[in-house]
Amino acid sequence: MSNISALHQALVERLKQEGLIRTPRVEAAFRAVPRHLFLPDVPLEKVYKDDAIVTKYLDGKPVSSSSQPAVMAIMLEQLDLQPGDRVLEIGAGTGYNAALMAHIVGESGQVIAIDIDEDIVQDAQMHLEKAGFEQVKVICADGGFGYPSAAPYDRIILTVAAWDIAIAWQEQLKPQGRLVLPLTLKDDIQITIAFELADGYLVSVSTSNCGFMKLRGAFAEPQEVQKAQKNISFRLKKLLIQVGTMLLLPLPLQLRLKLYNLTRFGRSSLQGMRIRVYPQNTQYRPAANELAIAKRWTQVILDWQ
Repeated sequence: MSNISALHQALVERLKQEGLIRTPRVEAAFRAVPRHLFLPDVPLEKVYKDDAIVTKYLDGKPVSSSSQPAVMAIMLEQLDLQPGDRVLEIGAGTGYNAALMAHIVGESGQVIAIDIDEDIVQDAQMHLEKAGFEQVKVICADGGFGYPSAAPYDRIILTVAAWDIAIAWQEQLKPQGRLVLPLTLKDDIQITIAFELADGYLVSVSTSNCGFMKLRGAFAEPQEVQKAQKNISFRLKKLLIQVGTMLLLPLPLQLRLKLYNLTRFGRSSLQGMRIRVYPQNTQYRPAANELAIAKRWTQVILDWQ
């Protein structure tokens, strides 16, 4: 086994041992697609560490990266891709995540990745072609509008954090489809959520403590969020410890999070948290034990089951 292959497989084995890679399809994709092909200018030792790698800055702020492999594994497991699925990815990055998804959906499936920056699109397309994934389509567009030309999709995934769920994403999702994204609830508290379409609304099927750089473009978070409830921040911080990082929480902090939740709420994790997303004009009225967060296009309802 070459040094590159050894580094590659060691990273995959670590993700598997930590319980982040759980299914054979996701494991096979990680083992088959080398990350270094999408980070050609980065030292191999850095490429195969379980770290996010920033690939573009704008005005001194990071705007694009190769996500932490652990986070990618979590989100791919949340996405629950099947062979033959049509997938839309918002936030192309280096193209690595699109390649992993293309491996899972196979020749009968389709992966479309969009990004707002032309240079990112060009680099991602080049990386994908060199890695043998010419079938992946990479489009320069504003992700907030989705990509209606190829809709509807079995799966939609965002690898950038959104402060609200754009109407287009719901409209372009098939019935029984799944949307996975890092959603900003309030004051940069992010949760990565897998949603499925229910009867006129989205309901969470899994949640995770990790976050991403923010969505840019016409659907970026406004400077002032309208209809903000005065006590939302306080109540949310009683549910969660704030997460403002691209990385998974370090182990000591995860342990502190468990202790925090156990001592205050009798819960050690986000397990049991349910998040529903209704249209802004919904007639639904939250119960006393539910927290409502008004967004621009939607109303987010949180409760525990």
